Amino acid sequence: MEIKNYEIVTPGMLVSDSGNGGEGTYSEGSNVFSKFLGTVQNYNGRVSVSPMTSIYMPMEGDNVIGRIVEVSTKYWVVDIDAPYYTRLDSRDVNFRAELGELDKYLQLGDLIYARLFRIYANNSADISMRGSNYGKLDSNMISKINISRIPRLIGKEGAMINMIKEMTGCEILVGQNGVVWVNGQDDGKTAALAAVKFIDENHANQNLMESVRGLLENVRRKV
Repeated sequence: MEIKNYEIVTPGMLVSDSGNGGEGTYSEGSNVFSKFLGTVQNYNGRVSVSPMTSIYMPMEGDNVIGRIVEVSTKYWVVDIDAPYYTRLDSRDVNFRAELGELDKYLQLGDLIYARLFRIYANNSADISMRGSNYGKLDSNMISKINISRIPRLIGKEGAMINMIKEMTGCEILVGQNGVVWVNGQDDGKTAALAAVKFIDENHANQNLMESVRGLLENVRRKV
């Protein structure tokens, strides 16, 4: 049997009879069934199911986009759209920060790009901005996408996200917590954010890339 990529399936639905189940599935003999109401993803013969709705749960090593919501004397508290806030210690940034004056460096409302490096039993976490890839994000323009849609936003080998970047002229970062940061000219940002919203709502579209291309062309003509 063959179920198409991104076809919507229901809990208990047979998605493969080849014993090649991945995440979001369970097996009985060689038959593989869906655990969720979700969409099928078939990569290299391995079938997985992503739930239609999902909550981000922090995982060590994830790159995330967060917003500063509290400044203490020794650390910042960051909202990463998870059940619990995370902590960014003054020792885990890529600049020298004086204790008691942390609001000189990162203030309430600032956006940052960081890496999760320690997860606690209650799923709270510590994050780090050490490394050249991480830091404060200059633009405050963000969108949010269901985390199960992130593979569609990235595309195979980055094809989708690279197309959006090229057609809009924008810098785009996709956090594994479902937060998408966009920076560029106003018309480009408008188009890029429209594409993110479209992918979130139409992820099961079999011709998604061409649909997004058409959307971007239409939006750019109007702005």
